[in-house]
Amino acid sequence: MRIAIVQNHPAFGEKKSNVEALIKAVGSVKADLFILPELSYSGYQFLSREEAFNLSDDMKAPCLDALRNTAARNSAALVFGFPEKSKGKIYNSSLAVLPDGREYLYRKTHLFYKETLFFSPGDLGFTIFDYQDAKIGMAICFDWFFPESFRSLARQGAEIIAHCSNLVMPYCQRADFAQAVQNRVFIATANRIGVEARESETLRFTGGSVLVSPKGDYLLEGPPDAPAVLAAEIDPRLAKDKQLNPYNNTFKDRRPEFYL
Repeated sequence: MRIAIVQNHPAFGEKKSNVEALIKAVGSVKADLFILPELSYSGYQFLSREEAFNLSDDMKAPCLDALRNTAARNSAALVFGFPEKSKGKIYNSSLAVLPDGREYLYRKTHLFYKETLFFSPGDLGFTIFDYQDAKIGMAICFDWFFPESFRSLARQGAEIIAHCSNLVMPYCQRADFAQAVQNRVFIATANRIGVEARESETLRFTGGSVLVSPKGDYLLEGPPDAPAVLAAEIDPRLAKDKQLNPYNNTFKDRRPEFYL
C-alpha cells in the first residue's frame, strides 16, 4: 500500500480555496491512502463558538463533496479533518472517504486547550475501517497524548493509524516512535504548518509530518515550515505480527489486572 501525507498551510476561514489547494496536493502524487491534517480547510484559531459554528459543515456540505469526488477521481482513500456540525453541536472530526463511496466518521475524543470552548467531546469512540486488506484507525491531534488512544485502536486491530493533526507542542512526532513500537503499528501523523494570531495569542504549528513503522523506523519526515506531499510504500502485514521474540507478545503479555 502506498501512503501519502499532505502537510498544508490553510488560510483561516478560506474554505473554498483551502479545499482547492488540498485537491491539487492530492492530485500531485499517486497513492492508495492520503492523510490530511486536522481542521484541514477551515483554520484552527476560532474566536467564538458562533464563528466556529458558521465555519463548520454538516455531512452534505460542498467542501466534503469536493473531497469525496477527489477520492473517487484518484481511486484513493482520503482521511481529513474538518469542523462538523450536527444537531446543534460542533465536533472536531475527521472523515475517511473511500473511492467506492464508503465513508467513516470520527469525532475527536480528547479536546485540546481552547477547543474545549467551542467543540463537544467526541461521542463515537475510536473508529476503524477496512481498506485494501488493511485495518485503518482514526485519531486526531491531542489524542496522541493519551497512550490509551493508540493502544485502543491497536487492540481493535488497527494496523495503520491515520492521525490528522494541528500540532503546536513539539513532542508528538518523537512520541510516535514509542507508540508505534509499543503497539506494533504504522502511525501516520499529518500536521499543518504556519502561524495563526487572530487574538493576543500566537499559535505556531510545527509541521514535521511523519510516518513511523511498527519497528520505529521513520519512513517519512516532513519539513517544519513548508507545505509538502510525502509518500511511501508500506506492507501493512508487518503490523499484524505482535510477536517481539519467541517468548514475548506485545498484547498477550499484558496484565491488565494490575493496571489502574
